[in-house]
Amino acid sequence: MGNKRRIVMVSLDAVGKRDMEFLKSLPNFSKLISEGAFCDNVYSVYPSLTYPAHTSIVTGKKPVNHRIIANTRFQPSRNNPDWLYKRKFIRGTTLVDEARKAGYTICSLLWPVMGSAKINWNIPEVLVTRKFQTQVTACLANGTPLYLLDVNNRFGHIRHGIEEPALDDFLMACAEYTIDKHDPDMLLIHLTDVDTNRHNFGTKGPEIEAALRRHDERLGKLQSWLEAKRPGEEYTFVVLGDHCQVDMHTIVYLNKLFSDKGLLTVKNGIITDYKVIAKSCDGSTYVYLNPDYADDEVLLEQVMDLLNEMKKDERLGIEAIYSSEEAYEMGADGNCLVMIEGKPGFYFLNNADVLTEKVSETKNHKMFATHGCLPTKEENITFFAVKGPNVKKGATVSSMHLWDEGPTIAKLMDWKLPGADGKVIEEFF
Repeated sequence: MGNKRRIVMVSLDAVGKRDMEFLKSLPNFSKLISEGAFCDNVYSVYPSLTYPAHTSIVTGKKPVNHRIIANTRFQPSRNNPDWLYKRKFIRGTTLVDEARKAGYTICSLLWPVMGSAKINWNIPEVLVTRKFQTQVTACLANGTPLYLLDVNNRFGHIRHGIEEPALDDFLMACAEYTIDKHDPDMLLIHLTDVDTNRHNFGTKGPEIEAALRRHDERLGKLQSWLEAKRPGEEYTFVVLGDHCQVDMHTIVYLNKLFSDKGLLTVKNGIITDYKVIAKSCDGSTYVYLNPDYADDEVLLEQVMDLLNEMKKDERLGIEAIYSSEEAYEMGADGNCLVMIEGKPGFYFLNNADVLTEKVSETKNHKMFATHGCLPTKEENITFFAVKGPNVKKGATVSSMHLWDEGPTIAKLMDWKLPGADGKVIEEFF
């Protein structure tokens, strides 16, 4: 073991500040808070999507610098673009890379953007979007094949696709088995029970409370398994959120408007050409200008006039339009023409068939709550909790950014995280 100290990182997807009062009433979460350091005012990234957020956690960088600027690739001609699930898309080092350099063995259970990473036991989070792929072949190609076959043979009966809570129950079975058999020095787990239920039912309700209770039970089980494997050993235990969610009622398809204005061409439901195009981030959307028209000042003036008109159109639910420079400053992709932020209740999709649609009536990616919006919105604020041998018990800070978590964890583990945008939260030491 040398100087290695085990670390466990648990991501509770879409759990946020709004959940803290309830979680603090539950036994395992409240114990974690009392024994460690805590912040219930963590600002996510912009856009506050799962892949950019989780990459910021492990790199300490804003999306514009680690380059996972959305969940999916920019592929205008594809209605269902490829997801950015491969490690090779990340610019720079990660906590996983630094752990490996320090001689740690690593297990990753559905941690985003870790496909094909150099990890000992890896169940990658992959989403299949091409006809020639299956979930099984994509996982085997981007994970650890023998390990995947082993755990699927043992626990595959628990899983029902990506349905929750079955998916998280499957991961927990994998975690217990992996801790017992392989005893990894670093364990990363991405649990999506709350995220899925919020998408399906909205931000509040009995389904969400039940999912939070299940998460509390999972935290307790994890700690008991870890302590049983290495009795008496202190380890670093991190539990965090990546964003929260906002309730939604209307879907907006800006590419329909661009098509109607002659700025985008659609044939048989496929975008075949564009002068300007929207790239959905759910609660926000990038708008890109075709590089071939970068010097067309007449077109640029036409598009900017249209954007100003769009902001006045109540149907489109546009709260703000940020310039490329403003988007860059907030950590989003500075290569966009503009970034559009939706009003509460509105989210954006890429299709170009209709202009708007009620969430309750759609058959196209129905979400009664979602994220991707500004991280400063109160409903979207998340949390960070950590306990361990180097952590100051009872420490709190009033606020922090998601990209502060990587440098803070690196210091706790005596690692380096070069190139990080975030700062070490010294109050936690």
